[in-house]
Amino acid sequence: MKKKNIPVLVFSGFVLCILLNNFIQSYIECKANYNFVITKIEVSPTNKLILYNNKKKIRFWNYIISDRQGVKAGDLLHKKSYSKYMYVYKKNMMGKYSKILKVNPTGLFPVEYFCDK
Repeated sequence: MKKKNIPVLVFSGFVLCILLNNFIQSYIECKANYNFVITKIEVSPTNKLILYNNKKKIRFWNYIISDRQGVKAGDLLHKKSYSKYMYVYKKNMMGKYSKILKVNPTGLFPVEYFCDK
């Protein structure tokens, strides 16, 4: 093998690993089921929200919720397993939750590869 081909092979392997990791993480998130009241919120440097379910930090791979979308601690986050969309609900004055946000997936791979709806 020529020495010129080694950097190309290393770069190709690196890109393949990144794509494979992205595919696997997208599948794992698609099959995940979320249904919890947000207890704490942190804002990342890119204005993306990092949500907490009690002390468990929840970071999303395919969904982006920014700090400008009105999501607050006490809101309910819901996503069925193998569902395409994630929903955020806010408790109203009557004590019932009403939908305030429908979050679309934004991943590298089309979500239809993994999810039903």
